[in-house]
Amino acid sequence: MRGIWVVFTKELRETLRDRRTLVVIIVVPVVLYPALLIATEQLALLGANRLREEAAPVGFQGSPPPELVEFLKGMEDLEVRQVSAPEAAIRAELVQAVAVFEPPEEGEEATQDVRVLFNAADARSQRSRNRLVDALEEWSDTLLVRRLRARGLPGSFVRPLALADSSVARPDEIGGYALGRILPMLLIFITLLGAFYPAIDLAAGEKERGTLETLLTAPLPADQIVAGKFMTVAVVGVVAAGLNLASMLLTFQTGLFRFGGVVGAEFALPFRAVVLIFATLIPLAVLFGAAFLGVAVRARSFKEAQNALTPLYMLVLLPALLPLSPGIDFTPTLALVPVAGVSLFFRDLLSGGSQISLGALALLSTVVYALLALLFASRAFGSEEVLFGDGGEGERGEGRRGLLGLFRGLRSGARSLPDARQSLAFVLAAAILFFYFGRTMQVSFGEAGILLSEWLLLLGAALAFVLAGGFHVRRTFSLRTPRGRELLAALLIIGGGTPMAWFLAWLQSFVLPIPWEFLEEVAQLLVTDDPLRILWLLLVIAVTPAICEEAVFRGILLAGTRRRLSPLALILTNGVIFGAFHLSFETAFRFLPTAWLGILLAAVVWRTGSIWTGCLMHFVNNGAIVLIGTSTALQERLGGIDQNPPLYLLPVAVVLLAVGFRMLRTRPSNTGDDIP
Repeated sequence: MRGIWVVFTKELRETLRDRRTLVVIIVVPVVLYPALLIATEQLALLGANRLREEAAPVGFQGSPPPELVEFLKGMEDLEVRQVSAPEAAIRAELVQAVAVFEPPEEGEEATQDVRVLFNAADARSQRSRNRLVDALEEWSDTLLVRRLRARGLPGSFVRPLALADSSVARPDEIGGYALGRILPMLLIFITLLGAFYPAIDLAAGEKERGTLETLLTAPLPADQIVAGKFMTVAVVGVVAAGLNLASMLLTFQTGLFRFGGVVGAEFALPFRAVVLIFATLIPLAVLFGAAFLGVAVRARSFKEAQNALTPLYMLVLLPALLPLSPGIDFTPTLALVPVAGVSLFFRDLLSGGSQISLGALALLSTVVYALLALLFASRAFGSEEVLFGDGGEGERGEGRRGLLGLFRGLRSGARSLPDARQSLAFVLAAAILFFYFGRTMQVSFGEAGILLSEWLLLLGAALAFVLAGGFHVRRTFSLRTPRGRELLAALLIIGGGTPMAWFLAWLQSFVLPIPWEFLEEVAQLLVTDDPLRILWLLLVIAVTPAICEEAVFRGILLAGTRRRLSPLALILTNGVIFGAFHLSFETAFRFLPTAWLGILLAAVVWRTGSIWTGCLMHFVNNGAIVLIGTSTALQERLGGIDQNPPLYLLPVAVVLLAVGFRMLRTRPSNTGDDIP
């Protein structure tokens, strides 16, 4: 512990000398935040007062009753004029809203239609529209009362119900509701920002300055050094968040923020909520500090670390924004999601509807994620290649020369296989092309567009990449001929994996809503009893993806990453990327079952060294969907899309998976090096 304390005090002292850190943890929360809050309040009040004092320029077109025109001109908050071209007048800002009166129906008391034109993209036009509509409704009510009196009827004759609503929320509850939507994001942002720069400086910054080697020569174990650095980053993050929380508390409690009186709200932070929020921020800061430190130490310079951490930075902000979304309830599932659980717990605390059990679950899961992040950082500091190497100049060095260097390396001839960066860059480019152009082809040409997009944008692009890079075609695509035992094992594995994917989709439906419209469209596509139509569907849905997608994911991607990742990481990464490739706006539910199938495909291809086993499994899985969709008998036996999967298939699937992988326990190759 003494070594950890020495490193901690040393790093904390150097961190506090950094201007950026001092600005983040002191100037922003203590000085800048209250100033910005009060300035924003004053500007909002000033704008509201100006809008309230200004008369709204409005116009009318058509033949309104003369009494109505006089009534409108008598309104103090309206400037009324007649216009001939309403839309042009609004766009030229001559008026901000126009009442267009249609020709009245025959009869003295007939209804006259009125259409109000305004610019919904302009705040002043919206305000003028509201004032004009209120004035017209007031005139309509007045005219109705006169008509009723002329017939000796009371005004209540046409109002059997007088509706009025009144909120039971107290001003402090309204203020808590508003704070619960904004404050969690600010607190998480400040905590993240507090850990961001210290993590970069204590890792990549020291490597760039050449002082990390000196520190590591001290008689201290690597785990104590990383613990001291990690404690420094975490403490800075906690202090930044604590000062920000205290600053907001003082701002609200001292009455400097007066905007609540205008909107009928009372902004205050209850002491209990402050204590729980601060207690939860501690493991959150630990999580950020350890994760940022583990990533930053793998960079060689401050700038490179910033580039590496920026995607992670943006990824953290997305779940922090969940409190802003209406209809998102704090559930046990969301409590387990990193950052999202903490953010929603803060929201419910401030809104007065918190559940301590869910908050404890979010806190516990954050602690677990923080420990995992700390393990991630410790491994980085325990690797001499990461600490003292050039980042692996072999494969990673090429990626550091930038995008041009990446493309120049395609024809270097130094390797027969693409490296990890080249294969990942290709998959990303293929996914982007497929997302933007493949979808267009499918919408424009239907089923033929599916063939065109798969063969051209996936297989065609894969072949072009391999040939342009001068890579070995057979080794890159793992074109080794599989043995009969391996093909049988692949069939058994996909025979068990497909029902397991159904069960995963069913379990996922308890969390993610099932897009029934999408599933019904797919089911409708498969309705046929024509043998030629079934063969065509097998070509489009089974054969084509089995060749084209396997060439990309179990070909180029697997070949490029197999030497950089451990077998488990290689297989999981391949499956996750495969699942992400199949995401779209309406099919997020496909990710988990598709990633599961991708993991099985990657595992079998890695064990056999042959992409043909993956093609066979891919074809069988997709072909089963076609056969079930076109067979009424199979649908009745297995259940439709709106029914639960048959439970009796689950033990069968487990047995098939176990037997299949047991048959692959011994494999001839996992690198494809035996391919000539």
